[in-house]
Amino acid sequence: MPAYGLSHILWLIGIAGTSAILCFLCRGQLLSHRVVRAVLACVLLTAEIERALRDGLHFPDRLPLNLCNVSTWTTVLALVMLWPLAVEFVYFVGFSTAAMTLLMPDMGSPWPFRFFINHAGTIVAATVLVFGGVGRIRRGAVWRSLGLLGIYAVLLGTFDWAFGTNYGYLCSKPRGVTLMNLMGPWPVYLAWTGLVALGLFWLMWIPVRRGAS
Repeated sequence: MPAYGLSHILWLIGIAGTSAILCFLCRGQLLSHRVVRAVLACVLLTAEIERALRDGLHFPDRLPLNLCNVSTWTTVLALVMLWPLAVEFVYFVGFSTAAMTLLMPDMGSPWPFRFFINHAGTIVAATVLVFGGVGRIRRGAVWRSLGLLGIYAVLLGTFDWAFGTNYGYLCSKPRGVTLMNLMGPWPVYLAWTGLVALGLFWLMWIPVRRGAS
């Protein structure tokens, strides 16, 4: 199991607290949601640009194609445009993926500052958009989000197969301790990942179903 340090635990507490406070302020119209959206979008954009400048871009192995990268850019789009489909993707896919990554990170990778910023930004943004009374979740959102996740898996899986990469861990599991370690070998763990995603999405649907349009 991951050996969480004090800084990691404080990050988790801070993310939860920030999300709750911003939701309360936006829903009560005590703080302009436009300001919150703009700040969050700028933070996420800055983190992604810093990552690209620091790590560099190289075809085919260093491209912003991991699910966290796709979720980050979709989160920016949702914050700026408030498109329902983008909001749904950020809430179901982005939030759940970021939360699982923070709770059970790939222990074979370092945890730079931007690791927490990117994932924290996605979680806070998804929470504010949905529970802060800013964005909109529609009926059927679970299936649309699962469908988009499936399209991502097919496209990136094809890319991984063609170029020998491993975006989204679609060809092999992470080196460290993650939930995937309990899901069997390839390709069994991919099927289990889809089932876990469906279960998480339905659980996340419960608190928003009454307000769905």
